[in-house]
Amino acid sequence: MNLKLALGTVQFGLDYGINNKKGKVPENEVEDILIFASQNGISVLDTSYDYGDSEKVLGEVIKKNNLKFKIISKLHLGKIEDSKKIVDESLKRMNSKKIYGYMFHNFESFIDNPEVLEQLKELKNKGKIEKYGFSLYRPEEAEYLMKKNIEFDIIQIPYSILDQSFSSLFKRLKERNIEIHVRSVFLQGLMFKKPDELEGTFAKIKKKIQRLNEISKNQNIPLAAICINFAVLNEDIDKVVIGVDSLQNLKENVESLKYKEKVKSIYNELLKLKEEDENIILPYNWKK
Repeated sequence: MNLKLALGTVQFGLDYGINNKKGKVPENEVEDILIFASQNGISVLDTSYDYGDSEKVLGEVIKKNNLKFKIISKLHLGKIEDSKKIVDESLKRMNSKKIYGYMFHNFESFIDNPEVLEQLKELKNKGKIEKYGFSLYRPEEAEYLMKKNIEFDIIQIPYSILDQSFSSLFKRLKERNIEIHVRSVFLQGLMFKKPDELEGTFAKIKKKIQRLNEISKNQNIPLAAICINFAVLNEDIDKVVIGVDSLQNLKENVESLKYKEKVKSIYNELLKLKEEDENIILPYNWKK
């Protein structure tokens, strides 16, 4: 069994998310989460050099329990003086000699450090990285990479019922044999906000969130299951990255896959709920 889900680990190293009331996940619970993930067909972990001590925690728990995962990490933000040194530091933290994937943390990081792409390619040739690529936020960024014929193997992008902005690029990415991972299926918890709690800019999507809640109630499908399976059902998507704040949270997310066929029957209805306002679908535009 190899689930389409990948496990996001930002909350193993940092407090993260609009709905996160628990804070950073304690290391003993990280251990329980990773053991459960391994036993239930989750083979990919997503982390970053910038996720606090996430890489270190992963390395210790994986070594202690002799777990096998494909790990994807990302270069730190800002000016990258020596990417080889950063990758080596990541590998050291994770007690590993090689890593499945390494990405630029965002598009600006690549534009500011274009020479690093060749360094990642070199690390791939040396066997330290299996795949390299980009974590992006906007479809124009992927358009730029393809237009410039920049070689890469893997991409991570936001995708949710509200944010379908990359959909039109999926076929072209797959034609280039690029592995597609999507994140933010819950839009950092925005999907779970009560319609009456939506104010300011978010008031604009009140009707869409109401409609989503109606669908959930009428079809008797948990809201989280609708959000996850909406991404899982897209055949061009290779992995759906979900962040969790507890073992129970992960169990619920894995359990939600049993609703896949029911979500398939309402898929076209969900497609209609897409939102194009970047002040809503891009969390870095949210007013803190």
